[in-house]
Amino acid sequence: MTIQAYTMKVVVSGNVYEFYRYEDTMFRGYEQKRSSLSADTFYDSDGAAVQIDPDTGEMIPKKIASRARSNIRARNELRRLALANFSNKSKFITLTFKENLEDLKEANTLFKAFTRQLRKKQKDFKYIAVIEFQKRGAIHYHLLCNLKYVPAKVIEEMWGQGFIKINRIDHVDNIGAYVIKYMTKEDADPRLIGKKMYQTSKKLERPKELVGKQAEFLYEQMIKEKRKKVYSSSYENKQTSNKIVYEEYNLKR
Repeated sequence: MTIQAYTMKVVVSGNVYEFYRYEDTMFRGYEQKRSSLSADTFYDSDGAAVQIDPDTGEMIPKKIASRARSNIRARNELRRLALANFSNKSKFITLTFKENLEDLKEANTLFKAFTRQLRKKQKDFKYIAVIEFQKRGAIHYHLLCNLKYVPAKVIEEMWGQGFIKINRIDHVDNIGAYVIKYMTKEDADPRLIGKKMYQTSKKLERPKELVGKQAEFLYEQMIKEKRKKVYSSSYENKQTSNKIVYEEYNLKR
């Protein structure tokens, strides 16, 4: 496998470009040992299993990979999927249960049955949905999708579990940030431990990740076109002392 060296990476998710500039050279393309461990497991010089943070390049001991870090990754993944596949012209629907349903497995079964109905109505139907628990314990879903016009009453009848609400999002210029505000924060609800915090349809477009000269070219384009930087920060990889500068650009601003 070819090893690629780089000092800049960009993640392109729809209209949002996230640049990572590294003080020290980064590498990707290492061979992984085959084992029963997950695909993102590597081994350090002492043979200990570690995971590589895709954003920082930091090596995290697998046995102490925290729940908080997993939640942050889930939020980043969902945010980027939303940006890569949807816009403020998409539909954002909240689905509730009239009964105080707290069983996540049962709720997911009913939710998937609902999305199958929508797919029958619209073959290219795609979605992402955030799972949230209300204060009283009941589950509800925040559904971002490409559903074409269907009267709210019809959607509610298809859902058949409780009321629905269609939220206006035409004012939103960062649909990813909008969606993750409904996700559980780092102190995730204990009922979601070991379970997915969101649901997605298949074959969603994945964010594009480019490194090296391709990333540098896009960064130069941001500067040349005088694109406004919407967020920036800098931090240090605690494992390698590699200093990293993060910059985010939104082409709609």
